[in-house]
Amino acid sequence: MSFWIIVIALLALALVILLVPLIRSSRAQQGDQRQQQNIQIAREKKQQLEAQLVDGEIDQAAYDSAFLDLQTSLALELDSSEADSEKSRGKWMAVVVLLAIPLSSVALYLVYGEYRVIENPQLVQAVPQQQAAAAPQMSLDEMVVAIKEKLRANPEDAEGWFMLGRALMGKQQYNEAVTAFQRSNDLIGDEPGILFALADALAMQNNGNLLGEPEALVKRGLELAPRFPNGLWLAGMAAEQRKDYKAAHVYWTQLLPLIADNPGSVSEIKGLIAMLEEREPELASLVSTGASLNLVVDISADLKSRSSPGAAVFVYAKAMQGPPMPLAVRKLQLSDLPVTLTLSDDDAMMPTLKLSTFDQVIVGARVSSSGKPVAQAGDFYTEIEAVDSKNPPGQITLTIDRVK
Repeated sequence: MSFWIIVIALLALALVILLVPLIRSSRAQQGDQRQQQNIQIAREKKQQLEAQLVDGEIDQAAYDSAFLDLQTSLALELDSSEADSEKSRGKWMAVVVLLAIPLSSVALYLVYGEYRVIENPQLVQAVPQQQAAAAPQMSLDEMVVAIKEKLRANPEDAEGWFMLGRALMGKQQYNEAVTAFQRSNDLIGDEPGILFALADALAMQNNGNLLGEPEALVKRGLELAPRFPNGLWLAGMAAEQRKDYKAAHVYWTQLLPLIADNPGSVSEIKGLIAMLEEREPELASLVSTGASLNLVVDISADLKSRSSPGAAVFVYAKAMQGPPMPLAVRKLQLSDLPVTLTLSDDDAMMPTLKLSTFDQVIVGARVSSSGKPVAQAGDFYTEIEAVDSKNPPGQITLTIDRVK
């Protein structure tokens, strides 16, 4: 019984909060009705245009033109309109609220509420489990519909447009996918992932042909992100279509170490590289020649005195832009320093992740305080950035003189 007393009290409080402003507003005057109506009509027309853009009925250029016409028309209407006023109808609205809120609240609670929990608290845990079990998996068609509904409510959602483009690509609706990716790119500006997705959609719209605008988009994306896997894949495909097999070979060779954790993709790219090498056997020598760096490694006297002779020293080269894993590494002891050595593809930790794969590398040496290869605070180290692995200096001197 106390439960229903509390419910009635809360309903009464809600009615007081809602009715006072309504009763007061019955005495107020509402002006500028014509202007408000014009604005509302313009909003509805804008929503219709955005819905047509989402559904692919119009493209971005048609949308921009229609929206400009709508803005011009609204401005003229507002300039020429005169304010009208009429009395508010707050009194009858107050009556509606007075009757509707209690009746609808109780009815909805009896239908959807779980009033049995008051006497059976154990039901609380059962409901979420039942709901979770009943949750359906969304199909691709349902996903597209859901994304479009969200975009109608928020047409400036660049991420939503990108997600719509990806879903439409899955449905092979390439024309609409192009519009979605273009809209996303217009909202964000040049972003590599969107540029590559747009290039892919344009190519699929043209039976897989990447030449022309798609390849230009890919090149623009690679200028922003030179090690973006999808960009290297598309650039290789475009070069292969132009019969520039050397360029395709370079792009796909650079791609290999970036997808090392995906054996299926590695196998596919290796197959494409092998196909290129069959067409032009001299391409195989581009990788087999390898790369090497001649190093002289030493440590400052101060840091050497603070380390034990048996401390582990790691000499390494890693990509300037790419995976964090070293491309080549040697393990020494502090007592070996100073030392002259060569880092090459033979020192690679993984066959698909080699020094010759990357043009720009970071070369460094580190005394590990823990004896482990992972860098930690307190390690002594030095690094040199932007070393050209294809045309390196005759000798690189590394003097360990910093503390991490």
